[in-house]
Amino acid sequence: MNKATYHQQAYRKVQIEMAQPGRVLLSLYDEAHRLIRLAEQQIADGDLSGKGRSLGKAHAIIAEFINALDHKMAPELCLNLERIYLFMLDRITAANLDMDAAPLGPVIANLSRLRETWELAVNTVAVENSRAAAEHAAEHP
Repeated sequence: MNKATYHQQAYRKVQIEMAQPGRVLLSLYDEAHRLIRLAEQQIADGDLSGKGRSLGKAHAIIAEFINALDHKMAPELCLNLERIYLFMLDRITAANLDMDAAPLGPVIANLSRLRETWELAVNTVAVENSRAAAEHAAEHP
């Protein structure tokens, strides 16, 4: 393998590793959204145990979002996200305790908005990484 090919492969590997956490985050948002929607249907159907399982899993995903926040990197952003996540956890708990889907509406809205924002960020990073890799490859043939 020549030196240029080695560098190109190394940069692709870094790009994949850097993009991967963002894609995992988006998948978690999708799963939380799916679980909340499922819980809404389970509430409508009177499925107490199914609703509890779905909301419990969604609650765990959102709680993990809080645990993953790095307040040292972006304190204000993390504080704002933590407040949103805590609000969502509160609404999930209310829906679970009251067997009422109404508190889940704001959770779905927040999950959708946050997912759109994260998707934009993940895609922007991917484009920037691709551009940087191409520039590096051009500079070091």
